[in-house]
Amino acid sequence: MLSNFCHTIYENLRQHPGQACLVWPQPAGPARPYTGADILARTEAFRRQLTNAQVLPGQAVLIAVPVSVELVAALLGTMAHGAVPVLPPAGAGPLALLGLLRRHSIRQAAVGRALAGRYGWLLRLTGVQPLVPDLSTNPAVDVQPPMAVPPDQPALVSHSSGSTGQSKAIRRSHRVLTAQHEVLKQVFPPWPGQRDFPLFPNVLLHNLAVGAVSILPDVPWGRLADFDAARVARQLHSEGVETLTGNVFYFTHLSAFLRSQNHPLLRVRAVGVGGSPVPEKLLTELQKCFPHATIHGIYGSSEAEPIAVRTAGTSPAPPRNGYYAGPVVAGLECRLRKIGQLQLPNGQAYDVGEILVSGPHVAADNWLATGDFGYFDERQHLWLTGRQGNETLVQGVQHYQVEHVLQHLPGVERVAARAQGSGFAVFVQGRVVEETIRAALEAQFPPGLCRQVHFRAQLPVDARHLSKIRYAALR
Repeated sequence: MLSNFCHTIYENLRQHPGQACLVWPQPAGPARPYTGADILARTEAFRRQLTNAQVLPGQAVLIAVPVSVELVAALLGTMAHGAVPVLPPAGAGPLALLGLLRRHSIRQAAVGRALAGRYGWLLRLTGVQPLVPDLSTNPAVDVQPPMAVPPDQPALVSHSSGSTGQSKAIRRSHRVLTAQHEVLKQVFPPWPGQRDFPLFPNVLLHNLAVGAVSILPDVPWGRLADFDAARVARQLHSEGVETLTGNVFYFTHLSAFLRSQNHPLLRVRAVGVGGSPVPEKLLTELQKCFPHATIHGIYGSSEAEPIAVRTAGTSPAPPRNGYYAGPVVAGLECRLRKIGQLQLPNGQAYDVGEILVSGPHVAADNWLATGDFGYFDERQHLWLTGRQGNETLVQGVQHYQVEHVLQHLPGVERVAARAQGSGFAVFVQGRVVEETIRAALEAQFPPGLCRQVHFRAQLPVDARHLSKIRYAALR
């Protein structure tokens, strides 16, 4: 049976041509809304470019357009054309893009005007035709339905954060992308006119499919470290945002600003934090910033979104036990590839191992090995305790447990614990003294578990979320 994930998006946009679907901040002046008709027009314009370039269904097309409505049009246009959009890894430079073109046998690339002007000659020299998405806002004369394709054809190729090494390509088929969309609808039911504030660009596809309004945060895409929390807070107030999602780095800085202003946002109904393990301390802080909202910690990966979802409650989960991820979502099978037993201070022991998942919304032929390690408690809820490449159990403890405890100390900005022999070496970023670090460790863990404490001005993190420690790069 043929299908295309874009069918759902097209149907929603056609049914609500005058409704604002995207609200994009501008360098100067008010934000610009884009209606369903606007998005369809731009999408169809790019589809015509693909037709003129003789792109065939199933063919890969690089999407190297800056985060903008043109990126949305290029992504949707490629998918609707029956071709396969390929998104580059975060922070990829020209050499990385050229390698990507070779690996995927790409002959057409959607690029922004700046990239086309600077590197268009190089693309053509390598046999790649640059395509700049049409900026015209004139309504398309004839909107064609999306091309029907095999459900297992890739709908989107994105890339992992590369926190454990080289970034890897993630291929989500039309079947899997549709299943992920359906799971998100079940876990986070949308409502008519929902005003969402998504930091993750992939949420735009889901919002366009359910009819939610996406208000894009005023952040420097590609340079998230430079985002201005005050500007984002003003947007949240002025745009009447009801739901928002983002990663740990983003919410850590946003919540710090909101608390400093002592001005909680009362209209927000739900907040979702993901992209990396979510500290219990951050969830507690977000409850103060958004007192009428349900605060969710979301565990998942690009191949399986989501895996588990928990709701912050009045009683924080103990950091010594790891990061509480919550119950596994319905319809997903989850098991462990055991490596040993985790020992908790109260004498409880749990089998710990790599987390494997399988199900309709998992982009894998069979079981997906997530690279994350953890255990199930007596309720069969999931806890995260380690990451691939640093998963060694030391005296019944994994590194996430050490890190999570230390993250709750005043002055600690980031912390990493790396297994070394019969103990851990701890790396700390922030204003805290070694005596405080050692006292917290001795109070929570077996004596001598942490042999060394190192202070660093910055700890190495992934380029996309700025939240995942790159353990191999610790020095």
